[in-house]
Amino acid sequence: MSTEKYTRHTPYLAKIRDRFLLTKPGSTKQTYHISLEVKPSVLNWRVGDSIGVIPVNEGPLVADILGCLGLHPDEPILDPRAKTATTVGAYLTHKANLSRVSSSLFRGEAHHHLIDLLEIHRPKLSAQELCNGLLPLLPRFYSIASSEQVFPHELHLTVAYVTYELRGRKRVGVGSHFLCELAQEGVTHIPIYVQSSNHFCLPEDPCAPMILIGPGTGVAPFRAFLQERVALKAPGRNWLFFGERHRATDFYYEEFWLELEKQGHLRLDLAFSRDGATKTYVQHKMLEQKKDLWNWLQQGSFLYVCGDAEEMAKDVDATLRQIAVEEGGLTEDKARQYFKQLRTERRYLLDVY
Repeated sequence: MSTEKYTRHTPYLAKIRDRFLLTKPGSTKQTYHISLEVKPSVLNWRVGDSIGVIPVNEGPLVADILGCLGLHPDEPILDPRAKTATTVGAYLTHKANLSRVSSSLFRGEAHHHLIDLLEIHRPKLSAQELCNGLLPLLPRFYSIASSEQVFPHELHLTVAYVTYELRGRKRVGVGSHFLCELAQEGVTHIPIYVQSSNHFCLPEDPCAPMILIGPGTGVAPFRAFLQERVALKAPGRNWLFFGERHRATDFYYEEFWLELEKQGHLRLDLAFSRDGATKTYVQHKMLEQKKDLWNWLQQGSFLYVCGDAEEMAKDVDATLRQIAVEEGGLTEDKARQYFKQLRTERRYLLDVY
């Protein structure tokens, strides 16, 4: 099968080669490094690309949903989208979004978990009616955290395991639970495909400097960037801003970054928000280094931001404009135009979610 045929509908079946916690005991988070075993040159990707993972829903949740409706998992249905024969159990496991329902099934309550609505309302639904009213289970996307130059047989992911309590029941993120808990190392098939990035990639010029801003799991693609640059002996300077809660427990890939810094391949600025009396984030470290940061931009640096779109990316953007005003002598309006121009030139690149 050629690489072009590996899509959401015909995914490549990988297996987990290695999986371990990046967070240390005492952390308030569980973030995993996951290595998927792949055949060299079968999946073509470049650093900056993402992987679409097609997850499955956990068995106990599916069983609870079926139990609420008195349905047997082997009851036949017609897949409402594919129009193929299947069973209600298989459909709920592999095809249905169980954490958000369509308004057609429970009018006005589309943002609730299916199991909660079933327990509250106890509706009379046939297997087919249930499946007809459910939204599709969509792929989950993860930045590739490794370079094919360094790991030709592997593809690395950095996955935050999402868990929380709601109405007395433990809830999990479907994709992270599949990768971090359900899937067995070396056994379970992980259906994946490459989601190409048309813009979030290394500069064509290996001499170009890079400023990388990636708090939390947003650091994942930058691990791949740096692996590739070092492997190819690219002379361009690299500067990483990384942040998390505590240095002792949440410094993802600490040994890798510190070794690169020691070898002179990386300038490193760190913001651990819960280690001091006041919270310090990556944008605060950027302000501390505003003179050098502005100089790097004037010298043609490429600027990359990866991670949370809601707050972090907006705060970083506001900080960059502040630096342009304070160090570059620009007006607020000119600062906006400056970074708009950098985006047009594809020197200010974002991968936010």
